[in-house]
Amino acid sequence: KRPRLEDEEQELKVAGFSLSAIEEMRQTRDNELQGESMDQQLRQFQVLDEVGSASDDADDSDDASDKYTGKDGEDDDGEGEEYDSSEFDDEEIENLLDEKLPDELRDSKRPMYEQRFKTVLEEKRLNHFEVLPEGWVQVTHNSGMPLFLHRKTRVCCASRPYFLGTGSARKHAVPLGAIPCLNYRRALDEESETDQKKLEVEAPPAAGVCPITGATATGAAAAAASTSALDVEGKENDGDDVDMKPEGLTALMPAAKIVTVNENTQKESITPDQLNGYCQKLFKFKVIRVLRFRSWNARRKFIKNRKHIKNIQRPTLPDGTKLIKFPILAASGDGGAMNPRGRKEWIMNPNGKSFVCILHEYVQHALKTQPTYEFKELQNAATPYSATVSVNNLKYGTGYGTSKKQAKSEAARETLEILIPDVKDKITGNKDQKSGGAKKTQSDLSVFDDIRIEDPRVTEFCNKTTEPSPNAILLTCLQRNYGSDVQINQEINRTANNKNEFTMTVGKHTAKVVCKNKREGKQLASQAILQILHPHIMTWGSLLRLYGNNSIKTFKEKKLEEQEITVLQSKAAVNQPNYAILDKLKCEMLKLCAKQESVLTKGTFVPPSDVDLPTSSGSNLNNVEL
Repeated sequence: KRPRLEDEEQELKVAGFSLSAIEEMRQTRDNELQGESMDQQLRQFQVLDEVGSASDDADDSDDASDKYTGKDGEDDDGEGEEYDSSEFDDEEIENLLDEKLPDELRDSKRPMYEQRFKTVLEEKRLNHFEVLPEGWVQVTHNSGMPLFLHRKTRVCCASRPYFLGTGSARKHAVPLGAIPCLNYRRALDEESETDQKKLEVEAPPAAGVCPITGATATGAAAAAASTSALDVEGKENDGDDVDMKPEGLTALMPAAKIVTVNENTQKESITPDQLNGYCQKLFKFKVIRVLRFRSWNARRKFIKNRKHIKNIQRPTLPDGTKLIKFPILAASGDGGAMNPRGRKEWIMNPNGKSFVCILHEYVQHALKTQPTYEFKELQNAATPYSATVSVNNLKYGTGYGTSKKQAKSEAARETLEILIPDVKDKITGNKDQKSGGAKKTQSDLSVFDDIRIEDPRVTEFCNKTTEPSPNAILLTCLQRNYGSDVQINQEINRTANNKNEFTMTVGKHTAKVVCKNKREGKQLASQAILQILHPHIMTWGSLLRLYGNNSIKTFKEKKLEEQEITVLQSKAAVNQPNYAILDKLKCEMLKLCAKQESVLTKGTFVPPSDVDLPTSSGSNLNNVEL
């Protein structure tokens, strides 16, 4: 392009333009070229996820086919002639393709097919009367065992499912196909019995015995004489000869059986007692007590009588009561040893008492002395005070805090954990275990990623994992997004089928669910309202990450993180860098790096040139519709 530009400059000089004007025009042209490339780079976006459908792919393929062949199947020339691939031989086409290939690649060709070996189970005892329920299919696992998959819910099981219908779930006869191990074992036993019978049938016959009829030579002669006599008397009964076939000939024909539905049900089913007898060889059972009352009045009398028996029994301490027991040392001198009625053990209830009170009471009764505290002021803005406990001139625990009272309490707690090891596990709790349990709970949220928001098991799972209930999640959601002015109206009605219908109204959204009681309906309706408010979220794990226990750090957690960083300031040496703070900074930077690397892009999205990009800031909350 340079010679062409020089020619244009010569023409401009001839036209009377100055050198400065020509230079400005050149710079303007260069800036335009650079600006175009920069605009192309700014219009490129990294694609994190994409959503497609089979219909889009079909439309694209149809468009592509129309582009090359036309709508009516005509070629580009419009002659409408169809291409016939039979004019060329396959070998001729292959030779043309291999003509320019190197010698080392020309001979090496891929095989027509790939041969693999797969291990599958040899099927036995196939019951043709049993049909899989709707939506279930049988697939073969890579281990060779057959599995049964429900296509819609993606539920998989190793035993064959069967349709129960209106039968009793506890009293029905279980099909043998639903117990793979027992069914296969019976099939093998039947095969062994069949093989044994075949061996007995195929045994060589005795001497002088016909291999077909089984008759002896004397019997055969008598039969021949009677046959000839019948032939002499008359040959009118030709049809009767057909019925006189020997029974041994039926053994050479394949055996056919006619099985009815009732016979198949009796043969291919197993009673509860038979199933229990088989399972007792593999599992351990126990007998439990189940009370079944004939009427509601009998049940009420039984419960009332049981409460009366419990009230007249010896009273005990409430559940959760913890006692600290420790022996009392004998007082110094003869007077203490001469007192046989002195207490040898002291019992203390720590409920409602501070660590300082528990420590003083324990030291006074167990060691017959008083603890002392030594306070110091630190050059630390977060924890300016420290306290150290001393018992019998021996230093034990040390605590830090924003005040002397807090430092004294922490020091007493540390001392109790040293003197009484069980205090850490049963009263004060281990901080490391609590933090580890929190991390474990946060990582266990992946269990909820496969559970729908409206799944009826959500409440049970939340109770077992100490996560907030659906109603608590709903209240948190409304408080964050809509404020505390939103009112929730609840109503429960009795339907015609003697079922409870719970109705919940939140603003303009209403949800109706069928439930057993009001408590269950409240949770199910909250799940339905949450699904309405978050139509783009499908799993309960996503809601827990938004509004669960780990969604917002508590004030105590934030304060502990700040204290960890401020404590590192005290580890600095004179005229040397603070390696503790540098290590902490390195650790935090590595966490951010790992978080960014965990986001994998699926490509780059470039919008069309006729689409204008947004110019307003994304932080403007007025553009966000909650």
